[in-house]
Amino acid sequence: MSSSASASEPGVRVRRAAAALALVFALAVRGPGPLRAQDAPQAVVERIVVVVDGRPGEAGLLDLIPLRPGDPFQPDLVDQAVKQIFRTGLFADVRVERTGDERIELAFILVRKVFIDAVRFRGVKVSATRLRDALVSLRPGGYLEEERIPAAVAEVREGLRRQGHFDAVVVCDVRRRAGASTADLVFRTTDWKSFRVGGVEVEWKAEIPEGTLLKALKTKVGDVYVPRRFAAHLEDLSAGLAKAGYRRAEVRLAEESFDEKNRRVDLRVEILPREKIVIAVNGARVPARLLEPIWEDPVFEPWGLAEGEARILNYLRRKGYLFAEVKSRVEKGRDEVRIVHDVASGDQHKLEGVEFRGLTAFSVPDMKTRLAIREGIPFFSLLSYDRLFALSRDIEGHYKESGYADVRVRLELVRLETGVRAVFDIQEGPRTLVDAVRLEGAGLFPAADVLAGLVSRPGGPYFPPNVQRDIGQIETFYLVQGVRGTSVVPRVEPAGENRVSIVYEVEEGEPVVVRNIFFTGNRSTRNRVIRRELRIGKGDAADYSEVLATKRGLENLGIFSDVRVDEVQTGAGEEVVVVTVREGERNYTGLGLGFESINPVSGSLAQLGPDDFRPRGTAEYIRNNVFGLGAQAGIVGQISTIERRAVLSWSQPYLLGLSMPTTILAWAEREARTGFTLDRRGISLSAVKALSRSRLLLGSLSLTRTSLPETPDLSDLPPDIDRRFLPYSAALASLGMSWERRDDTLNPTRGVFFSAVGELGVPVFGTESNYQKLFLKAQYFRPLTSRLNLGLTTRLGLGNGLRHLPERFFAGGSNTFRGEEFELLGPIDSTTLKPYGGEAVLLVNAELTLPIFPSWQAFRLAAFFDLGNVYATLGEFRPFDLRGAAGAGLRYRTPLGPVRVEIAWKLWGLDAQDKRGRPLIFLTIGNIF
Repeated sequence: MSSSASASEPGVRVRRAAAALALVFALAVRGPGPLRAQDAPQAVVERIVVVVDGRPGEAGLLDLIPLRPGDPFQPDLVDQAVKQIFRTGLFADVRVERTGDERIELAFILVRKVFIDAVRFRGVKVSATRLRDALVSLRPGGYLEEERIPAAVAEVREGLRRQGHFDAVVVCDVRRRAGASTADLVFRTTDWKSFRVGGVEVEWKAEIPEGTLLKALKTKVGDVYVPRRFAAHLEDLSAGLAKAGYRRAEVRLAEESFDEKNRRVDLRVEILPREKIVIAVNGARVPARLLEPIWEDPVFEPWGLAEGEARILNYLRRKGYLFAEVKSRVEKGRDEVRIVHDVASGDQHKLEGVEFRGLTAFSVPDMKTRLAIREGIPFFSLLSYDRLFALSRDIEGHYKESGYADVRVRLELVRLETGVRAVFDIQEGPRTLVDAVRLEGAGLFPAADVLAGLVSRPGGPYFPPNVQRDIGQIETFYLVQGVRGTSVVPRVEPAGENRVSIVYEVEEGEPVVVRNIFFTGNRSTRNRVIRRELRIGKGDAADYSEVLATKRGLENLGIFSDVRVDEVQTGAGEEVVVVTVREGERNYTGLGLGFESINPVSGSLAQLGPDDFRPRGTAEYIRNNVFGLGAQAGIVGQISTIERRAVLSWSQPYLLGLSMPTTILAWAEREARTGFTLDRRGISLSAVKALSRSRLLLGSLSLTRTSLPETPDLSDLPPDIDRRFLPYSAALASLGMSWERRDDTLNPTRGVFFSAVGELGVPVFGTESNYQKLFLKAQYFRPLTSRLNLGLTTRLGLGNGLRHLPERFFAGGSNTFRGEEFELLGPIDSTTLKPYGGEAVLLVNAELTLPIFPSWQAFRLAAFFDLGNVYATLGEFRPFDLRGAAGAGLRYRTPLGPVRVEIAWKLWGLDAQDKRGRPLIFLTIGNIF
């Protein structure tokens, strides 16, 4: 006996309904009489097996079957098992085979859903990305449903047609991966046709002749016909008509006439020009791009005029014309509509100050701090005008959050002799407070625990949006406790004058336990790698926060392009967790080319010639998810005139089974520093442990061998520095901690950062290299006004026993102290003017940045002030003995950090190599670090 069910077959429901009817008919024929044991002996389940894709299934699948060997055979429990297996979403087909009469063996034959890993195209050179985007029926990351393959083939054929390949013959091959529930779809194109444009006819009713339109159309007779490209040319033609005043013109392809024999196609384009729209602004210069989009489509004319007036006033207010007035009208002709705005802009005014009238609930300083109004900053306007006219809304929002539901704020601009003063007239109204917060219907957990995280509290302000937040908080509390299906309805009751009580009516759901966890989609990744990231286990309560933590952990591995963690209800109080992953690309190759200047850039840029620049290059190869362990192996090579470096790396997410990302490096490098050249080889092991979301602990062990291939040209050195410059080896141990609270690591605007790193070097092979180093770094960023940002960076390095030049501290250049060339800050050899570094360094960098154009925040102007010094010995460290530099520059923010062009002057502490008044120019990518 066998029964079957399939998630992908349309006749499943019909077959199930027929089976149910047959069962009812059989019972009716038998009649309602009692059954006797001797007439129908009870069948017993002797054995249950699960087969998945022809192989024995994992033991966890038996948990989905509510029958065990020795239980009485019950067909309704078999049906329940089939339903539960389908609910997991992992299987496309389930068949149940029964053998035996009294002692029954049940075999559940499962066919796993196939996960589409990749979609590829063969046979024709077209954009694979465009073809892939055209696919709707079957996409990478989805499940393979074979009945959808014809629709997917049709979508590919349409995509090929849009790219100029007509009547394509497309075949879809499904390439399943052995031992995995994934497959690649390969669409092979075996034949197609191409056509050339034989002629273009334009139907047009307006003053512009057809010949002019044909010249404007980029598609020419004789070109290969590509519908996608031709559609783009029609859009360009439509944009050109809009610039000519025909903003509502409709341009469409009316007909394609194909000549199969000569492989030509004649095109007929239809243009409906509609009325010509002319926009005139009298009395002020306003960019047309502000007003033109309003009239591109038919609009209600009074609304269009009002919208145009609002945009003109906003534009003029940004320019300081705070009392501008606009009057508008529509003038209609036979084939033309004129939109006329008459502007009386008045005089420009500068905002001199901000006052509050009727402010009693808060102090004026508190309100200005809340609104980020900072008066008295030289050279900068008090507020941008966009911000000024938005303050009324912000003030109302602040009041409403504090319980003043009926607050009203009106802005008045008072003329002064030197400008205007903004006066905000506030009508506060009564304040409503929360008298009590109660919970009704909660029985699974103490009410105090449920209410602990709510925003609304007795004695606090009543703010309706807080009630909605509280509902989400209560529902989240139940989810985290493993309860599903909870609903919360709030009720607000009067509790006296200007006081309310908030009652949350809770209809509790059902506690749910995780019955099992299944993985799918992993082709190369081993199950144990996924299992390590699980934060929830079999038999645990279905804690939703742990489900989300599992998803985050898998994403942080960096080996999956997509991760889904689904909860599937399989019965009363039970669920299974299905982890679906899609593996990302495993190979990455990079190549970088650039230039570097041999000599420092100072004075005029015109002094630099082509011989001052040399090429530099970087090549790298990275293999991801090596051996399916979630590890990464890579090799990186760098070469230039001043440095050569080769690095082998191995990174893995765990160390000895602990969740500690670990990296092993082996490297060899040669670097030409300002005063010497070093060769270094080494190997290191480093690990990172997250103490919290913002704090990291970093540890490293390394073994290095350092030599100076050329004897440095340094003669006047302190006695504690090794003058023989012998090769030395050192075993290094370092421990560091970082605290990251910046809003953006590469382009921060607010927040703080702190790090501390201690390093201990001990001699190896008898070479003297015993030293200790400590390096501290702190950064602080905050906006001073809506446009002006402050950035502060402080670094302190202290060392003991730094006998070898490569281990000493150096500073100077675009990332440390911009008043000196690279590494030239601090002690230098009096004969050769080369630096030899120090045992201590102190650097302080302060920057102010603001956008040059308000609408282009990425392009910014910067002014900076640097303080710093390098001290030859630790005993000479004087925190107030610092050199100073100042300058300005331009910044352009990119995803990799800002591109910086800066010019700097050293202000005091001039040394022998300095020339008074000579500027230094820097071109750098990235922030001060």
